[in-house]
Amino acid sequence: MTEKPYVIHFISNTHWDREWLMNFQETRLMLVEVMDRVLDIFDEHPEFNSFVLDAQTVPVEDYLEVRPENRKRLEKHVRDGRLLIGPWYTDPEGFSVCGESMVRNLLYGHRVAESYGGVMKVGHTPFGYGQNSQMPQIYQGFGIDIMLFYHGVSHDEVANEFIYEGADGTRILASQMSSHARYNAYHNVYRPALYGDRIDDRSYDWGRGGLPFRLCRGESSMRHHLRLDVEKGWHTDLLREGLKQLREDEIKVSTTRHLAFMMGHDSSVPDEKELDIIAEAQKLFPDDEVKHGNYVEMMEAIKAEVDWEALTVLKGERRTPKPMPVTMHLYSDVLSSRSRMKALNTKAEYLLQRRAEPFSLLASHLGAAYPASLLDLAWKGLLRCHAHDSIAGSGVDDIEEDMMYRLRQVVNLSDGLLRNALGNIQCRIDNSNGGPQDVFLTVFNPSPQPRSEVVTAMVDLPLSAPCRYFRLVDEATGKAVDVQVSTRKPRTAIANHLDDAPANFKTEQFVLHFNTEDIPGMGYRSYKVEREHPWAHGTLITADRTMENEYLRVKIQNDGTLSVLHKETDVTYSGLNYFQDNGEAGHAWMHHDPAQDQVIDSRGFPTRIALEEDGPLRACFRVDCLMEVPARLEENSGDPWRRLDGIGNAAGRSEETVPMTITSRVVLRKRARHVDVTVSFDNRAKNHRLRALFPTRRDGTVCHAESAFDVIERDTVFGPESPWHGTRHVTFPQQRFVDVSDGENGLAILNSGQREYEITQDEDRAIALTLMRAYEVSLSTVSKCWEQLSEMTRAQAPGAHEFSYRIFPHAGGYAEGGVLTETEGFCAPLEIAQAGAHGGDLPKAHGFLEVQPAGLVLSACKRAEEGDGWAVRLYNPTDNSISGAVTTGMPLQSAVLLRLDETFLENLSVDENSVQVTVNAKKIVTVKLDC
Repeated sequence: MTEKPYVIHFISNTHWDREWLMNFQETRLMLVEVMDRVLDIFDEHPEFNSFVLDAQTVPVEDYLEVRPENRKRLEKHVRDGRLLIGPWYTDPEGFSVCGESMVRNLLYGHRVAESYGGVMKVGHTPFGYGQNSQMPQIYQGFGIDIMLFYHGVSHDEVANEFIYEGADGTRILASQMSSHARYNAYHNVYRPALYGDRIDDRSYDWGRGGLPFRLCRGESSMRHHLRLDVEKGWHTDLLREGLKQLREDEIKVSTTRHLAFMMGHDSSVPDEKELDIIAEAQKLFPDDEVKHGNYVEMMEAIKAEVDWEALTVLKGERRTPKPMPVTMHLYSDVLSSRSRMKALNTKAEYLLQRRAEPFSLLASHLGAAYPASLLDLAWKGLLRCHAHDSIAGSGVDDIEEDMMYRLRQVVNLSDGLLRNALGNIQCRIDNSNGGPQDVFLTVFNPSPQPRSEVVTAMVDLPLSAPCRYFRLVDEATGKAVDVQVSTRKPRTAIANHLDDAPANFKTEQFVLHFNTEDIPGMGYRSYKVEREHPWAHGTLITADRTMENEYLRVKIQNDGTLSVLHKETDVTYSGLNYFQDNGEAGHAWMHHDPAQDQVIDSRGFPTRIALEEDGPLRACFRVDCLMEVPARLEENSGDPWRRLDGIGNAAGRSEETVPMTITSRVVLRKRARHVDVTVSFDNRAKNHRLRALFPTRRDGTVCHAESAFDVIERDTVFGPESPWHGTRHVTFPQQRFVDVSDGENGLAILNSGQREYEITQDEDRAIALTLMRAYEVSLSTVSKCWEQLSEMTRAQAPGAHEFSYRIFPHAGGYAEGGVLTETEGFCAPLEIAQAGAHGGDLPKAHGFLEVQPAGLVLSACKRAEEGDGWAVRLYNPTDNSISGAVTTGMPLQSAVLLRLDETFLENLSVDENSVQVTVNAKKIVTVKLDC
C-alpha cells in the first residue's frame, strides 16, 4: 500500500463477560463501577466521543437494577450516540444455541436498546468460536450490513476487510477489526503508556505497590488479590514506540485509509487518559487524522471507501482453526463442556419456542389472554443463559450452578404456560357426548405437519367407574385405537381450583402406549376412553434379543451393541451404540489427549441384557455395560501449563479404576422408522471423555450436520486444501443431527442437546457423539498463563447423567431420506392431556396451522411484534428452492412478508385460508398472518 494520510480511530470499548472469571453477582459489582465511570466521563469530558458496550444490552439492565437513579443519564448518552449498546441482548456462542435463539437475541437486543434511546447497527461479533453460515442473512434481516469478527478467520486468508457470503448468497462486508482483534491498542499502546508494560508483561511484583488486598479466610483465600490504589504513570517513549508499531501493523492489513485502534480488553474500563494518548498520536502523525472514534461512523467510512471489487469473498461457515504447536484448534471444545447444562438449555429452547409460545398464541386467538410479559420473562431468562462464556461452560463452577437454576426457571415457566394454553384450548373442544365419569385424551401436535405415531401417556382412571380394561376411540372418526398397557397401580390424585380448597380422588394410574393417526398440524385430536374393552395383544419380539416392526429389525448383540436392518434398502448397520472412554488432558476450550492415554472400549466389558417391555406397539431392551475406567489423570512429573497449552505432556491415566455402568434403554415402536436410545450413567472418574459410537461404513468424504437455519456439508476426509489436513480426532458442532450417507443409503444420529461429534477417518466412518467431557477448571486469567482451580469440581461432571438420541437409517441423502422430518418428531414430541367431558365450539380434531411441504422447517410461531397477527418463521436448509403453502384452520384476512426484525417487506396474496410461499435455497422467511 502506498504511503498516504490515514484516519486513525481510537475506539473505546470493553469485552464484557456477564460471568466467567467470577460469578454473575461479583462480575456485576465490577460492572457497576465500570458504568459509573462511563457516565462520569461522558458528563465531565464532552470530547470523549463514545464507548462500545460489547454489542450487548443486558449489561444496561444489570446495571440499572442497582443504579435505577441513573437511567436518565444513561438514556441521554445512548440517544446522543456516545454510549453504544446493542444490537444483541447477550453475546451468544452461536454453535451452542439454536438459530431461533439468535434471532430472538437480536430482536430483544433491538427492543431493549431502542427503549433506552437507540441501537448500534454494527454487527460487532467478537464472541463465539467460528461463525454460523447464516450470520450474513441474520444480520441483514435486522438492517445490519457489516459484521466484525476474528474467530474462524485469519489474516493469512484475507486482509482486514473482506466480503462474507452466507449460505443463501447474502453478502455482507466483514472485518477482522484490526491486526490484533478487539484489543490492539489496549495492549500495544494503552498499557505501555500508563503502566510501562509491553504486551507480554503480565507478571506482578509485590513491591510494585498499588495496595494488593484480599480476604484470606476459608473460600475467600482462593480469590484474586485486588489492587485497590494503583497509580498510573506516563511513559512517552513506550507510548510513541507502540503507536508507531501499531500504525505499521494496521497499514499492512487494512483495505482503506481507516485504521481501528481498539482500546478495550476483557472487563476493561474507559479512561479519560485515552484523550491524552490521542493528543500524543496526533502530534506523532501530523499528516494523519487522529480522532476519538465512533464505531458506527468508522464503519460507515470504511464502507464508503473500500474497493468492493478488490475484496476477497469467503463463503459459508467460518471455522478456520488457529495453528497450535502440535495441533490445529478453534477453542470449540466448549461444545462438550458441562454437557448436562447444554442438554437442559436445548430442552428449555424447544419447550419455550416450539410449545409454550405457539400454543399460547393459539389459545389467545380463541379468546384467552396472551401472556406477553410471562413469555418475555422466559425469553430473557433463556437469553441471559446464552452469553457465550455462560453457555460455553468455560468459567468458574458457580456459573454452572446458576445456569442450571436459570434454565430450570425457563423450563418451569414454559411448562406452566404450555399447560395453561392447552387447558384454554381444551375448554373449547366439544366433548359434550361424554358422561360425567368419562375420560378423554387430547393429543396436541406442535409440528405444522400432520403426525402419526405411537405415544406414551400416564393416565388416571377414576375408581368411580370400572377400569379393568379399556380402549381408546378416535372421537372424530369413531375408530377404535389399540392400547398397550405397561404398568398399573392405585393412586390418590389431587384436583385443584383457585377458588376452592384442593380435593383428592381415588384412581388407578396406567402407563399406556397407543397409536395416533393424522394429528393435524399445530392442532389436536381427541380420544375417548371406553372401558371394559380388552387391551391389544401381540409382540414386536421376533427372535432372541431381536425386535422388529414394519421398517426395522433390531438385534442386541452379546457385546451390547445394536445391529439394525433397514428393510427398505436391505442394509444392516452393525456395532451401533458402543462406548469409548479416553483421557482428558485439556480444559474447557480444548480437548487434549494425555501422552499416555488409555482408550477404554465398552465392547471388552461384561454386559447384561434384559427385555423390559414387550407388546404390539412398543418393545424395550435394557443393556447394562459394566465398565471400569481410570479414576484420574496423573501428571507424571510433566509441566501442566505445557499440557494445557497443547504443546505436549507426560500425563497418563491412573492405574486405579472406578466402576462406570452405562445403561442403555433401546426402544422400538410400531411403524417407527427409528430406534430410540436413552443412556444413563453415574460418573465417578475425573479427566476423561465419554462418547457413543455408531459405525456407518458408508463410502464418501463428507457428512451433513444441522447448524443454525442450515444443514452444513463438512469434510470427513481432510485433503491438502483443508485447514484440518494432517490432523486427527477433529470434532465439529451440530444442532439436532449428523448424517453420513454414500448417496444411496445413510445413517443419521439425532440428539437432544449433545452438540459435539466426530466422524472417524477409518473405514468404519463412525459417528462419535460426545456425551460427557470431564476436566479440571483452568482459566487463562493472565495471558499465556493458567490459573488451575482444582477445588472446583463441577467441571469434572460428577454424578448422574442421562441423554437421549435417535438412530435413523434411511435411503438416499439426508434431504431425500427425510432426516429433517424425523428430527422434528424427535425434538418436538406430541403432547397428551387428560380431561373430562365438556361442551365447546371446536371440533374433535382440528389443525390451526399447516405448512407444506415438510422440507420447510418451522422455527417460530409467535405473536407479531406489531399488531395481533401471527409471525410464522420458516427456513429452507436444502440446496433447492421449495414452493409451499401456509394454511390456517380459520379464515385468513391478509399476509405479509417480514424481515427478521419484523419490518415490512411485501404483501402476499391470500387464497381463502392459505398463502403460497416460495423459499429459495437456504433462505429464512417470516410471514405475518392476520386471522
